[in-house]
Amino acid sequence: MKIDFHAHILPRADHGCTCSAMAEAQLRLMQRAGTDAVVATSHFYPNEHSISSFLACRQGSLDALLEKLPLADLPIVYQGAEVLVCAGIHKMEGLERLAIVGTNVILLEMPFGHWRPELYDAVLGVRARGLCPVLAHIDRYDLHNVQVLLEEGISAQVNAAAFGLFAKTAPYEALMREGRVVALGSDLHGSKAADYQRFVKMQKKLGSLADAVFAATEQLLQNATPLFEKKERVDTLLT
Repeated sequence: MKIDFHAHILPRADHGCTCSAMAEAQLRLMQRAGTDAVVATSHFYPNEHSISSFLACRQGSLDALLEKLPLADLPIVYQGAEVLVCAGIHKMEGLERLAIVGTNVILLEMPFGHWRPELYDAVLGVRARGLCPVLAHIDRYDLHNVQVLLEEGISAQVNAAAFGLFAKTAPYEALMREGRVVALGSDLHGSKAADYQRFVKMQKKLGSLADAVFAATEQLLQNATPLFEKKERVDTLLT
């Protein structure tokens, strides 16, 4: 099962998707690429959102998606968030509501720049609450910083952009073999076909290694609740 673990596909939930038409275009790109499922990971910024306001916005986006799109033949959609880590975020009330629905898996985005000790503490604190943190797009950061958390048993996700033509991919491939990278993502913003082709090319480049990571992702999401059941959606469209 090919799973895009990180994409911004919900209309008006963040800057990644402006409307239902764009959401459909994004999902069609995924369908044509052979993607079976996608996690919708809208940005959650703790300095801008409360958890309740974020969830209300996300629900509105999901409702718009279900109302407008013939989702029966499109990839399965799971609901999640991309949660920006700040000092003390592990103490935020209701944080578990930002996990992928039906699971305890939560996608965490580290800030750019220097990682202060309290940021490491925050990630470990999220895990101490019974959640399963996955670090988003570790390819964007200094791997020495990332390794500190990986050595603590925190898992990671890598973006397709890390596997460009001249990219140095050996470190990420090694982490995949070690089981530390458990998910791959397009991090799709917008609906340009060329942007999603990176996700396709990455799979070809990685071969069986990509399949192994997808299997790990599927295990993470085994209890995840899809936005819709394909059979249920087909029945709805036929009535």
